Formats: sequence, structure tokens, C-alpha cells
Amino acid sequence: MQTRLIGIHDLLPSEEQAWGALAERAIEPNPFFEPGFLVLASRRFEGFSKTRLLVVHEGPDFRAVLPIIGVERPRMPLRPTMATRGNPTMVSGMSTPLIDGACVDQATGALLDGLHRGAEDGELPGILSVQRIREYGPVINALRRESAARGMPNFTKESWVRGTVHRTGRWENPLTGERRRANARRRRGLAKDFGGEVRVVDRTLDPAAAADFVRMEASGWKGRGEGSAFGRDPAKVEWFQEWSDLWTGAGRVVVLSLYVGDTAVAMHYSVLAGDGIFLYRIAHDESYAKYGPGALLLESVMERLLEQTDAVWIDSCTDPDNTFLLEILPEKITISMLLIGTGGMVDRIAVSAMPLMTRGVAQLQETRQRVAELSGQARRRVTQARGGRKRGSEEPGVERHLAGRRPVSGE
Repeated sequence: MQTRLIGIHDLLPSEEQAWGALAERAIEPNPFFEPGFLVLASRRFEGFSKTRLLVVHEGPDFRAVLPIIGVERPRMPLRPTMATRGNPTMVSGMSTPLIDGACVDQATGALLDGLHRGAEDGELPGILSVQRIREYGPVINALRRESAARGMPNFTKESWVRGTVHRTGRWENPLTGERRRANARRRRGLAKDFGGEVRVVDRTLDPAAAADFVRMEASGWKGRGEGSAFGRDPAKVEWFQEWSDLWTGAGRVVVLSLYVGDTAVAMHYSVLAGDGIFLYRIAHDESYAKYGPGALLLESVMERLLEQTDAVWIDSCTDPDNTFLLEILPEKITISMLLIGTGGMVDRIAVSAMPLMTRGVAQLQETRQRVAELSGQARRRVTQARGGRKRGSEEPGVERHLAGRRPVSGE
């Protein structure tokens, strides 16, 4: 197996086809690392425009692809680091490299060897940050095995959980009884208050769906303040329309909308990849917020996907601490950020030192928090003591003495 570093704008049509074919054979699907996401993103967004692909190939066939989207200089480790996530972040929900399921260890080992040579030649930094990868999955396991075999230290910098369901698990009945009853009440209230049937419509093949989604999303909280609505950025609108047309045509997207009567109140995009489904994007009309239209639609989304697809699992595809989807999809998966020292001695020492540095930082933060708590307690005691002295200066004993003596003339 050989490796090549290819600028995303230098891809030949045949190479883009080989990349797409690899995505279909990948041991773990990752739609965000397919050409239909990244090539489009590199044309529309500055944060993806310098993406390079480290490719492992045998002749014309791709065996592994790792997109290197940029270079970061994090606080820890204090070394340049290859980033696998770019801006806008909605184009990089996962960072799992695409690895051919027929040769996982060989392709992963070749990928790491290519990263090492790139660092030696000065083309790449010597630390890789795989920023979102499924813990306990075949790809992260292969990365740990093959990096250890090469003396490349790896470190899990952070981990967090997000919701999922499996066909053999909770998918058929994911909601708690309380959530189902609440959804039923809201559905009845929505129908009663607006005098129309509450129904779900499949808009996958509707050419107006993407534009309607953008408008609906921008009209709510995502369209204000620091919100992430596509409609706030013309480049995102163009990208989303182009992506939606492409992936809908390929049969890779399901678009469902919740209606009351003839009015759409929520929309959702799901992405099909390998044997799974990623819940990609949801929007709702805020004027119906009290009825929880997003929750009502997601309940129907999971029912439809269970009945109408052969998918084995659904990934909520959320950021950390999304309590809403942790409840809606009650099974859990762990997502990790994995660092690997692929370069020379300095980079490997930096990654090897990360456990000690992380513990030191945590202990320092705990110490600072404890000092702040003790300082606060001390200030409160001083304030209380000063308050006591002030009350004492009013000489309450003298007041009691005066109050108890007989007044004299003139007082």
C-alpha cells in the first residue's frame, strides 16, 4: 500500500470516484468525510478550502482517506496539530477516517506511516487530533493498536456521550411513558387550537424543501444572536441547497415535515450512511413552540425510519450535553477526541506527557476553586465581624440604662 497527500482542489474525477467507492466499503461510515460533503464545503467555506487528503491506495483503489482540514495551535499540547474538524462545524459532525473494511489494520498502519513521513518531510505537523470518533469502534481500536506498534503515543483528551438507538435495542420503543403521554397531549392540543389534522409529510423529493427549511430555521432562535441558522450566511444557504440536491438525488437523505392542517411547523433532515442513519438537522416554527413540534416530529421520524429503511442504528449526531436528544434516543455512545504523536521525538514526548499535564491542570483548577471558596468564606467572616462591631458601637447598654432611668425636667 502507498500513501499520497492530495489537495482537495487537485483531485482528479477518477480519484473522487475512488474516494466515494471507499466510503461505501468503510468499516465505519462517516458521511461528513465523503466527497459529497467535503468537496462542496471546500468550494464554499474558507474553513475547508485548504483541506488535504492523506490517501492510502493500492493502484487506483483507495484503502483509507484521512482529511486534514487545517492546523491548530492548541494550549495542550503546545505543538502544531492536524485538525480533522473545520468551520462551519455543521460540515464535520464526525472525524472518523474512512478505512476499507477488508484491510482495516493494514490500511490504518499505512495511514500512520504516511503521517510520519509527512512530518519528517515538513509537510505535516507531528500530532494528529481526531476530534470526533466513536469510542470502542473498529477504527479507533485500529488506530490505537497500530500507533502502539509503531511507538506512537496516543491519548484520549476528552470524551462525552450522545444519544443513539439500535434496531435490536430501544429503537422500536425509545420514549419513556411520560414522554409519549406528553407528546400525545401536545399533538391533541395542536390539532384543537389550530383546527387541523396533525400529520407527517415526506418531502424528500420536494424541490422546495431545502429553501423552506432555511426560512423556518432562520425564523427561530437559531436566526438570532449567536445562532447557527444556515440562512444567516449566503454561503451556507448555497452549500445546503447544493448538498441537498446532490444527496437527495443519490437517495442518501430523508426529509420529513410536521404539518397542522396545511401549515408546516417543523422539518427534519436525516442522512443515510452505511448501515446507519445520522440525524442531521432540525428546525421548527417558534410560534408553535409550546406544543414541542420538534419532539413530535422526531418521534415520527424514528418510527418512519424504523419501518422504511434497513438501517441498524441511528446516531443523534449532537454536540456535548444535548439533554433533549439524550432523552429522545436513550441508548448511549461515547465520542472521543484522540491525539496521536505521529512525528519526531518532541511531538511524541508532548503527547506522552498529556496524561500528566491534564492531571496537573485539573489539580490546579481544583486548587484555584478551593482557594476561591476559602477566600469567599474569609471575606464573609470579616464582613460579619465588621457588622457586629458597627452594631456594638451604638452602645446598646447605654440605651438600656437611659431607657430605665426617670426623665428629668427639660428632657
